[in-house]
Amino acid sequence: MGDDRNTKPLRVFLWIVPRVNSTAMTKCLSFMDDTVVWMEPYMTCRLNETMYNPDFKKGDPAAEKMRENFARLNKMEEVITFMTEMDRKAKEHDNIFEQEVFLFPWVKTQLEADEPGKKYIFIKDQACAINEHLESLPENVPTRHCFLIRHPGEVYPSLKNMAAHSSNPLGKPVPWDECHAANELPYLPVEDLFKIQYELWKYVKEHLDPDTIILDGHDLASNPDVMLPKFLEKLGVPYKESYLQWPGDEELVFSSWKGSVQTVIMAAQMIATSRAVQSTQFDPPRNKRGFSKPEWKITDELKQFVEKSLPYYEEMFANRLI
Repeated sequence: MGDDRNTKPLRVFLWIVPRVNSTAMTKCLSFMDDTVVWMEPYMTCRLNETMYNPDFKKGDPAAEKMRENFARLNKMEEVITFMTEMDRKAKEHDNIFEQEVFLFPWVKTQLEADEPGKKYIFIKDQACAINEHLESLPENVPTRHCFLIRHPGEVYPSLKNMAAHSSNPLGKPVPWDECHAANELPYLPVEDLFKIQYELWKYVKEHLDPDTIILDGHDLASNPDVMLPKFLEKLGVPYKESYLQWPGDEELVFSSWKGSVQTVIMAAQMIATSRAVQSTQFDPPRNKRGFSKPEWKITDELKQFVEKSLPYYEEMFANRLI
């Protein structure tokens, strides 16, 4: 029997750290011809092992505080109403799955399955979600690996802003000087996000895909008409100028992205991703590379995270698509 791998859809992984313009990129990809998109299936598995696991870091003050916040929020009438509406919306779409089914072997099987009528399967996911589960990557199907990066000086203040809102999404955020991103997000290896992405890049280049593609999120947002065609050309995906604009309707996201209730439906409501979900194009950066909003003061822990991450980012940046 002949090898039919070339007739199967091409799986394209987009490995990220948080806050790299990846949700806008995902929305762009989801409106391309012959394409289906998965929204962080491995990260959903990781959340089941961490955020939603009552035994995760048991006794750790940050993890216990996270669970206390969840318990408090889940008793609030507005949260119950919100979650009921999210579940109702999810049931309208067969591309959205219950959180509980997301286990690493299940995701592997899903990503190995063909998508009738599709040529490309794009999977946007966190590098930190797969680094300890490499055996769960799909096998015996055509696959490419890409990495979306962004300067740590832009990533970490944005991540801190997300963390400040995560403990109390319906109320006032944690005051900036009192917010420590690693403590507010104990389910993420905050300090090592860039190190993990870098190590995954090295592993993939050596063992899986020597022709990996690195795309810088600042480059993409600054010049999408240049970077998107180059990116797709490297993948062998035909480019259309119309790909630079897409519908803003979030309902089209609900019916096209594959993932969990949390990663698809709730993404349209959360401060971290709602703007990108409702976007219609790539918005140009408001600040120079490496700088964030002036009001986001660089606190001691941000300085530490940025300094530790810079060497990993800079090597990947030197090898980026230009």
